[in-house]
Amino acid sequence: MASVWLSVLVVLWIQMNGLLKGAKACGEVVVNTSSVVPVGSSISASCLINNDCPLTKGKQFRVEWKINNDLVPSNLSYLESNGTYIVVIPHIDVARAVITCSVCVEDNCQVVDGSLVKVAYPPPIPTNLSCALSVNEPIGMLCQWDPGQKMENIDLTYKLHTKKGTTCFLYVLPAGVYSYWIPRQELSLSLEMEIHVEVENTFWNTSSERLLVMPMKTAKYGPPEVQGIEDHELGCLRYRWSLTESQNWVKLTFDVELTLKEVNNQLAKELVISKRASQGSTIKVCGLPHWTNYSAKIRVRYYNLWSEWSDPKVATTLSRAPTGRLDTWLKVPADGVTAKLYWKPSQQFRAYGANLSYIVELKPKQTLCDTTEDHCSFNISKRVRKVYLTAQNGCGKSTPTEVPVYRMKALDPVSNLSVHPQSNTSVLLVWESLVSSRVTGYILEWRSLNESVAAKLFFTLLKKNCSSTVVTGLEPFKPYEISIYPKYMDGIGRSRTVMVYTSEKAPSVAPTLNFEKLDSSNVQLVWDEIPLEQRNGIIQGYTIFIWDEKHNIQILKTKKTNVLMKHIQPFSTYHALISVHTLGGSLNGSVVTLTTEQIGHIEIVLFVIPVCVGFSLLILIAVFACLGKHERLKMCLWPIIPDPANSSIRRWTTTDSLQGMPPFKEDKDPALVYLSHFSLLDLSDKEICNSDYVKDNLWSHDSGSHDEGHNLFQTPSSYDSQQDTDSVPYATVLFSGPYQNQTGSPPVYLRSESTQPLLGVESESGSPPPYENISERASKVNYFTTFPLEPTENEAIWEDFPMLRSLEIRITDQI
Repeated sequence: MASVWLSVLVVLWIQMNGLLKGAKACGEVVVNTSSVVPVGSSISASCLINNDCPLTKGKQFRVEWKINNDLVPSNLSYLESNGTYIVVIPHIDVARAVITCSVCVEDNCQVVDGSLVKVAYPPPIPTNLSCALSVNEPIGMLCQWDPGQKMENIDLTYKLHTKKGTTCFLYVLPAGVYSYWIPRQELSLSLEMEIHVEVENTFWNTSSERLLVMPMKTAKYGPPEVQGIEDHELGCLRYRWSLTESQNWVKLTFDVELTLKEVNNQLAKELVISKRASQGSTIKVCGLPHWTNYSAKIRVRYYNLWSEWSDPKVATTLSRAPTGRLDTWLKVPADGVTAKLYWKPSQQFRAYGANLSYIVELKPKQTLCDTTEDHCSFNISKRVRKVYLTAQNGCGKSTPTEVPVYRMKALDPVSNLSVHPQSNTSVLLVWESLVSSRVTGYILEWRSLNESVAAKLFFTLLKKNCSSTVVTGLEPFKPYEISIYPKYMDGIGRSRTVMVYTSEKAPSVAPTLNFEKLDSSNVQLVWDEIPLEQRNGIIQGYTIFIWDEKHNIQILKTKKTNVLMKHIQPFSTYHALISVHTLGGSLNGSVVTLTTEQIGHIEIVLFVIPVCVGFSLLILIAVFACLGKHERLKMCLWPIIPDPANSSIRRWTTTDSLQGMPPFKEDKDPALVYLSHFSLLDLSDKEICNSDYVKDNLWSHDSGSHDEGHNLFQTPSSYDSQQDTDSVPYATVLFSGPYQNQTGSPPVYLRSESTQPLLGVESESGSPPPYENISERASKVNYFTTFPLEPTENEAIWEDFPMLRSLEIRITDQI
C-alpha cells in the first residue's frame, strides 16, 4: 500500500514541478517543522508571495493550501504579515505529504510552490523468532525472525539481544538482514538463554517476544549410521549405531527409532522398534523368521527434532528348513501326458532361506523335476493320481505338499464373466457361480500379454461359494489374459477367458495406410494391426477420412484392417487419414496421398484387343456379304430405273431392260410384273386392222419371220408367259408405214391388258391397280388392239400414257 501512495505522490510532485516553472518567481513555501515527522503530529508551513508576482500584481487574489491534492480548510490558514501566509495542519496520518500553495484570482488558481514532508510510523514488531543449534563444525546457533511489513520511507535498525546467565550480548544487524549466527563461545549449550530482537527508527523502537531456549534441545542431528549387524542368534539381529563423525562430540541419550521390512515381500508389515540409547550402543531385535532378508534404517532425536533416516542396511536371519505348504495349480490335458505344475507360497509357508529349490516327485522316490523356478513341466501316465511338491534349502526340506491330479474335462464353465476396472493396478472379476454340488472351488489365473509366450503365470485358489474377486498387482495400459476354471471332484472344467486392461488410453502409434489397386475405379486401403504392447487398450474400430482436391470428403468406418475405396477418378489426387480408437482415446495417423494415373497398359491391351478383333470380324462379315450379295446390294442401294421422260429411243433387249429390277417373290401374281420394254412396228393400214396379224405376227415366237423393213428397231424376243416372266412388252406402237412418211392419219397403239403400273407411278394402296380400257373399241381387242389416234383425243390419251407422250415428242422432232 505504501508503494502505491509513493507512486501517487511522485506523480503529483512531477505535476507540481511543471506548474511551478511558470510561477516560481511568485512565491516560496517553507515548512516550519522537520522534513520527517512522526505520524499524528502537526505541520506548520508558510507561503511568501512576492510583490512583483505577475499573478497578483494589481489584482484581487486569495491563497489556497492543498495537501496531497486535497484542499485544506480555510480556517487552518491565515495572513501573518504583508505577503506571508501561514497554514497549520494539526494532525498528519499519511506516509508522505505534499503541501502546495496556490494563488487564485476569482476561480482561476495557480500553484506557486510546494514542499514534501515524510511521516514516520512505528516499526512493525518482529515475529516468529526461532533459533537452532548446529552440532556440525563450525558449532553455533542460527537465529532468524520475520520482520513484518517493511517501511519504504524510513530506515529501520535491527538489534539481537542474548543473555547467557548474567552476561548480555548485543548484535547490530545491517539493513535488510533478518538472521544472525551466534558463535559457540557465546552460547550456553545445556543452559537456557534469553533471546529477543529490537527494531527502531528515528522516533520509535519496538521489541519481539523474549525466547527462552536451551541450545542443545534446538539441535537437529544428521542421519545416524548403522555401523554393524550381528546374526549370531537364531531368529535375532543386533544393530550397532552412532552419529556421524562430525557429531561424535555429543554425549547424550537419544530417542532411537529402528524400522525393519522384509525384502521382496510387499505384503509384509514394517517392524518399528523405539528405545532410548546413547550413540555407540546396540539395538537387539528377536522373533524374526529364519533366513529372511530384512532392510533396516534408523533415526534419532534429542528433544523435538528427528534426524533424517539413515541409509538402509540389509541383513539375513539364520536359516533352517522351510515349513508350511505351497499353493499349487496342476494343468493336465484330458488326452495328454504332459503336465504343467505351478506353485506359490501360502500364508503359512516360511522359506527360512534365500536359496530355495523345489522337487516334484512320485512315490516311491521318482523325481519328475528339480528346479529353482516356481513352475515345471513333466510327463505322467493316466494311472497317476497324486504328485508331491517339496521345498528345500541348505538346512533341510519342507513337508511335501500333496497335489491331486485332475485332468481337463468337458465340464460346464462359469457363466456371465465380466471385468470391471477398479484402479490403475486392479480389476474386479464377477461371474455366476455354478450350482452343481460337484464343484469344489475355482482357479483363477492371469498373465501379461505384452511378454513372450513363457510369461510368468499368476494364479489364486478360490472357494466354491465365491462369485467375485479382485486381481491386484497389474500395470496400467497393458493387456492381461485372465482365465477362470471351475474345479470339480473328478476334473477341471472348461475355462472362461477374457482380455482386460486396468485402464485404457489412446494407442501409442497409429497404423500406416497402404494402397492396393484392384481395378481402374476401385482401390483397397490396407494396414497392419498395431502391436499389442502399443495398443494401450482394446481396439474399438478404425475411421478412415478420404478427400480429393475438391475437398469432397468420404468417411469410412470399419473394425477390419482393410476397406474398399470406390469410384476413384483417373488423373486425380486423393488424401487419406486413419484414426484408431480405444475406450481411452483416439490417435490419428499421418496423411497419405494417392495419385491416380490413366488406365494401365495391361488394361488398355485387354480392352483394345477384343475391340479390334470384334471390329475386324465385322469388316470381314461385311466384305463377304457384299461379295455374296453384290447384285442384290447394288439393287437396294442404287437400283437402275429407266426414266422414259429423259430417255431417247434406242434398242432394248430383254436382258438390258430387266437389269437392276428387284426380283419378285414366288407368292405374288406372276402377271403383276413391271413392264420395262416396248417395241415400235411399221405396219400398213391393212395389217393394222387385221387382228390375226397382231396375234400371229406381232407377238410371234419366231422372231425371224418379221420383215426387217417394217421393224424400226428390233423385233421383240420370243416371249412365253408360262416360262419367262422376267420381261413383258408394255406396248407396241404400230405405224401404217415408215414413221418418216406418216403425214396423214395418226398412229394407233395397242393397249396391254396387263395390270402392271407405269414406271415411276405409285398407287396409294401399295399394289398396282389394273388398267382400264379407254373406249369400247379398246375393250374388244384381245391382248393388244389397234386404236386410231384422233387429233381431238391426243391430249387425253397422252395424259394417261406419259411414256408414249415422250415417244411422240421424240418422233415428231425426228420427222
